Amino acid sequence: MTVPPYQDDVKNNERTNYFNSPALDVSVAFPQATPASTFPPCTSDYYQIDDLLTPEEQAIRLSYCEKAEFPFQIIPKLGALRIAGLWCPGLSITANAFATAEIARVDASCSTFFLVHSSAAMLTIALCGSEAQKQKYLPSLAEFKTVACWGLTEPDYGSDASALRATATKVEGGWVLEGQKRWIGNSTFADALIIFARNTTTNQINGFIVKKNAPGLTATKIENKIGLRIVQNGDILLNKVFVPDEERLPGVNSFQDTNKVLAVLRVMVAWQPIGLCMGVYDMCHRYKNMPKQRSLSLSLSLSLSSSIYHNSSSSLLSLNYKDLKGI
Repeated sequence: MTVPPYQDDVKNNERTNYFNSPALDVSVAFPQATPASTFPPCTSDYYQIDDLLTPEEQAIRLSYCEKAEFPFQIIPKLGALRIAGLWCPGLSITANAFATAEIARVDASCSTFFLVHSSAAMLTIALCGSEAQKQKYLPSLAEFKTVACWGLTEPDYGSDASALRATATKVEGGWVLEGQKRWIGNSTFADALIIFARNTTTNQINGFIVKKNAPGLTATKIENKIGLRIVQNGDILLNKVFVPDEERLPGVNSFQDTNKVLAVLRVMVAWQPIGLCMGVYDMCHRYKNMPKQRSLSLSLSLSLSSSIYHNSSSSLLSLNYKDLKGI
């Protein structure tokens, strides 16, 4: 998914060759759903950042949820912000966390796309890749000129992913990957796919960078989701996919190495519900001040108080955990 000036009518051949399944219309997939209301202005937006958005930019926040499609035109704009991880010059982990929370405040799906790309895939290359791999992939990923996904979970293994079945067999000049991955966000259009597979010789987990459209690789969209509808979760099939030696991640030699990535990833993922709480607060605040709802002010005040309490507590815990882990 090399990023030209992205438009909704980008030709299929500029994406992956398996990016061809249209989303099911919401009227068929979820007929009881009603259009979402306009997202309220941020109650705590002291700098009035919302005023900087054009009507078109504000519309992007919600319109794609009902379509279950990804708004590709936002990718170059995300790249211009230079917020994709610690490898962006001048961006601290705290700044990256706040960026994650702010995206999540408006849309959980977009924040999931952001987390998968930056705090899972890019982080794996940064922590476990060779210097050559870092130089090859991270600059374009940091600018969102290319997009990555992170393939760990499988149809039979989610939370117990250490038992994964996908295999990596050593052959002359590289490796052959076989197996399946499931619920992999960004997989249907990613340029680089981080794939974890079991080494058939050592029985340990290894990591690989698989390029889009590799022979034997397919990724198809999981349809009819109820939540995170913008996220393009996919089923990945690996049918004797050859990966050159230089695309094996040298820092992933067991599941313990994968856990090093997960330890940092969990810190960043914790900021997603913090952002969601911020959005809940803004929605409740607007609802509380609607003329017809004043009789519910006490219960809503309690909801607001609870949201503020849990949001503040979660923020402090996430920051403290970050300091304890030394990241």
